[in-house]
Amino acid sequence: MRRLRAMEQAPTNTPYTPSQYRRVRNDSPWSYDPWGTTEPAETADAAEATPEEEARGSLLHGLGERFRRLPRPRLPERTEPKKTTSGKKRGVTAVVLGAALLSSGATAGATYGLVSQVSQPAASPQATASAVQPSVVSLNITSPQGKSTGSGVVVDEGGRILTNHHVVEKAGGGPVTVTFNDGKKAQARVVEQDPGRDLAVVQAEGVRDLQPAKLAYGSELEVGQQVIAVGSPLGLPGTVTSGIVSAMHRSVPTGKGAGLGDAIQTDAAINPGNSGGPLVNMDGEVIGINTAVASGKNGSEAAGLGFTVPIDQARPLVDGPVR
Repeated sequence: MRRLRAMEQAPTNTPYTPSQYRRVRNDSPWSYDPWGTTEPAETADAAEATPEEEARGSLLHGLGERFRRLPRPRLPERTEPKKTTSGKKRGVTAVVLGAALLSSGATAGATYGLVSQVSQPAASPQATASAVQPSVVSLNITSPQGKSTGSGVVVDEGGRILTNHHVVEKAGGGPVTVTFNDGKKAQARVVEQDPGRDLAVVQAEGVRDLQPAKLAYGSELEVGQQVIAVGSPLGLPGTVTSGIVSAMHRSVPTGKGAGLGDAIQTDAAINPGNSGGPLVNMDGEVIGINTAVASGKNGSEAAGLGFTVPIDQARPLVDGPVR
């Protein structure tokens, strides 16, 4: 209390400098430093302080020491906020991963479920041709009525061969020579005929364990579907040409009877000698028997306009009894 009263009575128009900090003249701007840490230095010309000045100086000095000793507050360390992933973003990541797993044939259960629903891609034309060629044969007929050459397709292991009626028509019940894909030959006879659909079946003699072709009964064809034709055009056995199903349900006049009804149109090359050979889908199944090509007014054949009897029309002959 005495110190506070002394401070109230002390003049306020003169700055106070404790004696221990007086190092220069009183009129110097550096004559006092109440908060500094300068070591006190006794000088010869230092003036003695009054009791009131000593009291006020002691109080201020004590306050300065108190504030100086206060611990310096520590600021919190600055840290970057953690980035959190929202539920929506996590979902997108899961889908991409699932896609990656899926894409990498991973062993996740969901991947097996999806893979099992994907159908196997169709075989290439090369693979399809290799599969069906062992079942395709060449047919040669020599009779008093003339010669004819065509193709056929093996439909059972015992030697039944499907072909066109007009290929074996000139045989007149006589022998037909069959040349198989491996070059072996056998004699055959006509056992089934359907002139209206231009179809026939011949039975090869003395053969067994032949490789029959797969017949696509009841198959659903589509325009644009890829196909191949196999046969012996111009006496060249094992010839393969490729194309597509150009159209379906064509009515084709052939000059004999009512002609072909409900024929398949294809742009696969078909030439003389291809008659009786198979038209095959990419699953290696016979979808029809190649029969005719379109011709112009002068008799020239039109390229890319071939016609095939659907295999379903041949089923009664293929499954019929041997005569």
